[in-house]
Amino acid sequence: MVQVEDCELALLVGYRPASGEDTQTLLERVAAQPRGQQLDVAKSLMAQRAMSTLGVTFDGKPLVPTSVRAKLGLDPGGTRPLVVLLVTYALPGKGTLAVTANDPKTTRISWTDKSHGRVDLDAAPAQARWHSGVASFLLSLAAPTGVSACATSPSSTH
Repeated sequence: MVQVEDCELALLVGYRPASGEDTQTLLERVAAQPRGQQLDVAKSLMAQRAMSTLGVTFDGKPLVPTSVRAKLGLDPGGTRPLVVLLVTYALPGKGTLAVTANDPKTTRISWTDKSHGRVDLDAAPAQARWHSGVASFLLSLAAPTGVSACATSPSSTH
């Protein structure tokens, strides 16, 4: 889920490892850690996997998250772990926001505009609707209005 705000982008990401070997490998890595660190290690490993499949850029330059919050849970059957991330990014002025997925077969993207008109709605996909099988999701953003200045997110070197 992508939410464009005046000066910030909020990305809500859900991730569940594939059944079988992926889940087993993850659980073995977590179990090998000292008991007091297992929850933090599980959150970290699953957050890394979730975000490794996604790219977030502005005018072709990677955006670096300003915050990441992770919550762990189990799938509805109670058999596989899952993580839900709330990732925020500072949005610079006018330009093109892109969210890309390495594996579009398993990716669904929805978005909403809470930016008071920054998104070019005529050129954007429909809001509040899931778009499945999307490898690249682009939104044209105007400069923010009514906001003194938006901070810019530093570009990643990776």
